[in-house]
Amino acid sequence: MKFVGIDGEIELIDNAVIIKKGKKDVGRTIPMSDVISSTLVKPSFFYSGCIHIQVRGAKTYSTMNTNTVSLVSDVNAICFRKPQSDEAQKFKAAIDKALIDSHAQSQALDTDALHQLKQLLDEGVITQDDFDKKKAQLLGI
Repeated sequence: MKFVGIDGEIELIDNAVIIKKGKKDVGRTIPMSDVISSTLVKPSFFYSGCIHIQVRGAKTYSTMNTNTVSLVSDVNAICFRKPQSDEAQKFKAAIDKALIDSHAQSQALDTDALHQLKQLLDEGVITQDDFDKKKAQLLGI
């Protein structure tokens, strides 16, 4: 699925997003595991709208104060005009669904890894301390 805006395009592919900002940009492939959220700023009378992909380690924007002016120079935001609003909303919904699916898949993998880790502990291959550290890392705590 692809969305083409006035200053670039975003394409949703298997477990990743490709963003091309401008005509000379070859694009960046961002794995869904690096995507935190997506934001849609609706166009107003004076400004175009934007779809923004929030990525781990990048500048964050408060959703309360996000507007097109603050996003227009962000490489992970694609702006669009009012006639594209419905298409933009459908594209944002597709990104949000892919994001949920990606996180659910990641959690399933974490569970499998925990079971394997517990088996290594039970077999005496690793110590309790090793298990606890790796478990905290897998669970993000």
